[in-house]
Amino acid sequence: MKNIRIWLRAARPWSFTVSIVPPVLGSIIALNENPGLSLNWSHFLLTLTGCVAAHASANVFSDYFDYKNGIDKPGNYGSSSVMVDKLLTPEQLLIIPAAGFSVAAAAGIYLMTTIPNGTSLAWLVCTGAFLGFFYTTPPFAIKYRALGDIAVFLAFGPLMTLGAYFVQAGAYSWKPFLYAIPAALLVSAILHGNNLRDIKADSTTGIKTVAMMLKDSGAKKMYYLLLSGAYAATVLLTVFAGLTWISLITFISLPMAVKLIKIVKNKEAVGAESFAAIDAMTARLHSAFSLLFIIALLMCLLSKSFADT
Repeated sequence: MKNIRIWLRAARPWSFTVSIVPPVLGSIIALNENPGLSLNWSHFLLTLTGCVAAHASANVFSDYFDYKNGIDKPGNYGSSSVMVDKLLTPEQLLIIPAAGFSVAAAAGIYLMTTIPNGTSLAWLVCTGAFLGFFYTTPPFAIKYRALGDIAVFLAFGPLMTLGAYFVQAGAYSWKPFLYAIPAALLVSAILHGNNLRDIKADSTTGIKTVAMMLKDSGAKKMYYLLLSGAYAATVLLTVFAGLTWISLITFISLPMAVKLIKIVKNKEAVGAESFAAIDAMTARLHSAFSLLFIIALLMCLLSKSFADT
């Protein structure tokens, strides 16, 4: 049981909501936008499995290279710190991405070769694979070049959601791409909160993050913008892009966002130990916001079903 907990800690399952939401969101949008379409459960589960497996693998790869590059070390812990704490060796840790990327690749190849026009998914699968594999892997090391915020926004927002939509609908649409933006801004906020916390530690490692470039004051403002942007984008999509007005129930989660903004604003007073969990706290906001967003789309779908009967 102890070994299982260590492996789970390495994969960071608390963050999996960011890879669970896009397949669910894309599939529900497909049902909403294509009357008479039935959910293909096997394809949905394959999409979900592939997304989560790729996410877990990217998490572990990130920790692996952070450790190898001296970013994660005693006194400067990373997200899981299983290698810093000597719970797993780097070689043992690589078992997870080896298995995870294999599962994700198998799911992608199966879908591309079995669904109608499946080869049209190739560009999405390849882009996602590139962003996940080279997030910290040389020679690109996206995370270390202040491009991590953009990478996670695209990967865990519009790209995954659009791919899940295509798997169900067999065609592309702008709506899943656009409707993924609010939750994707919160995914970026998770990473940005992490980088805001680590500005001082990261500045000694030779890497570059958006938070480091903006410095503490600017990075705080960026965090406020990402959180408020999720709610503003929901309103704009409701007014201009046909998003159901029921989606405004996402504002039920606004007190959580306000609380996080206050924590970030008072970062120094909060203390390093309490502020260390800012990424996990932001992930909880993402989960709550996304759940409300999905409930709104399901309510819209149900109302359409009742109207047709």
